[in-house]
Amino acid sequence: MNDDAARLHQASAAPPTISVETTRHAPEQGAVGAEARWFERATPVHLALLQWGCALVMVYVLLAIDVPRGNKGMMMVTESIGALERVALWQRSLWWLPGARAGGRFFTLPPEVIANVFRIVLVGMFILQGWSFWQAWRGHHTTFWKWLLGPIGAHIIMLAMVPANSDVFFYEMSGDLANHGTNPYLYPLYDFPTHPILPYIHWVDMTTVYGPHWTDIDRVIMSITGPDPFWGTLVFKVGLGLSALALALLSWRLAFHLTGSRRLATAAGVLIAWQPNMIMETSGQAHNDPVMLLLATAGLFLVVVGGMRALRGAIVLVTASAAIKYVTLPLVGLLGMLRIGERKRRGWSAIAGSWGLDILAVAAVLLASFLPYWGGFTTLREMLLEPGRLIAQPVWNVLFLVIRHFFPGTVTHVYSIFIRTVMQLATFALLAWAAWRFLRALWDESRSVEDTSALPWWIGPLLTAWTAVVATLSLVPVNSHAWYWTWPVVPIALLIVFRSSQASDDDTPTPLPRWFWAYLVLNGVLVLVYHTRIAH
Repeated sequence: MNDDAARLHQASAAPPTISVETTRHAPEQGAVGAEARWFERATPVHLALLQWGCALVMVYVLLAIDVPRGNKGMMMVTESIGALERVALWQRSLWWLPGARAGGRFFTLPPEVIANVFRIVLVGMFILQGWSFWQAWRGHHTTFWKWLLGPIGAHIIMLAMVPANSDVFFYEMSGDLANHGTNPYLYPLYDFPTHPILPYIHWVDMTTVYGPHWTDIDRVIMSITGPDPFWGTLVFKVGLGLSALALALLSWRLAFHLTGSRRLATAAGVLIAWQPNMIMETSGQAHNDPVMLLLATAGLFLVVVGGMRALRGAIVLVTASAAIKYVTLPLVGLLGMLRIGERKRRGWSAIAGSWGLDILAVAAVLLASFLPYWGGFTTLREMLLEPGRLIAQPVWNVLFLVIRHFFPGTVTHVYSIFIRTVMQLATFALLAWAAWRFLRALWDESRSVEDTSALPWWIGPLLTAWTAVVATLSLVPVNSHAWYWTWPVVPIALLIVFRSSQASDDDTPTPLPRWFWAYLVLNGVLVLVYHTRIAH
């Protein structure tokens, strides 16, 4: 890192305040006046109003589903009796909203109208994400709290969105069973046919697939609300929406520490906070991914800010995130590999001793979390089987549907086995490649242990490997859902602003990587296809 970049970084010693306006423009932009392009004149408030409008329309088109019409329309909200029950529950519970009708109904729209309007507003939300990010990237508005107006309002509006997915009801029933002395890791939900939440759940033949820390959170929430499907879901929505906003704030602060630039930190926070599936899958659909991401990002923050002295604490935090969903376990391995970079200063025997203590710390976290629910291998069975249960990634699912339409069941079965095996092998290969690249960077003999840069030299390789691992786990497997695609946005945001800070000495905007806009488009297309498939 050169002297100017180090000087910028040193400014991060005092945390930035998000209540102070600092408007900065790239030199080539000039005054924003009549010559400025119309999309450059949009302010965070203008874009927030558009975001709120999109969220409101999305809420209402789902409330307009004609439940008695049956399983016709978008698959996620009409594909089963349980899905229609969830729509009816929300229609009854929101009787006080404009548009409600007598008898717990709402005004209705034809299925094709609902699907097409939902598609239009979802595309609009992705356009707003890119638009807002570009504004922040160019430095037109660097006060982060103003950029939070859009996401905060959208999260509030999304509390009224129909919980189309059954996962939140799975959380509720698992937590309620645990509160009444039943181990949800040992007993499938259909063993409790009279439970008031069971009618809203799709996967009734399963025990819980989530880590014990998440089950603990389920228990706390259900102890407050009781087995009431509406209030339980609403509390989960509020908590997970707040987690998504906290994740954006933490990432904004970490980006500032990495870059010393308010402009770049704001751009990173905007990219995360404005991601449509981050909003829709938390306050809208109540998925637990932001809690897992928040803990993992806190671990990354700790090691970046505290250096190697804070490494074991970071490992503990990331292990705790894996006790929500075990998908972050490979990130624990990346952190453990960081000790290789100390081999010149400490020697291999000291590093081996540190690794031993790291392993004990990881084991202690996992043992303490699993112990209250442990019942042998059965406790882990569903967690290990869940990734292979179905094909959900739109890319592989479309091929599956085409083959099923034109070929007999035998061919479909062979395809399922083949594509699942190929994607599993590809996942492990990509994870191994990321680890190998990271190991080579740590082994680089040209690095000096006397490096006095403001940031540790291994920050760049760590962010690159972290991004590669998370993106692989979220996008490649066949069982990949829209809420999984919230995972990569955090490391991608941190990586691009860090690289920009290294490439520019005076905080002027640098060209974005060529893959960045392709990533945004891919994410948008995947989410669009996933949520607007039609059930016949």
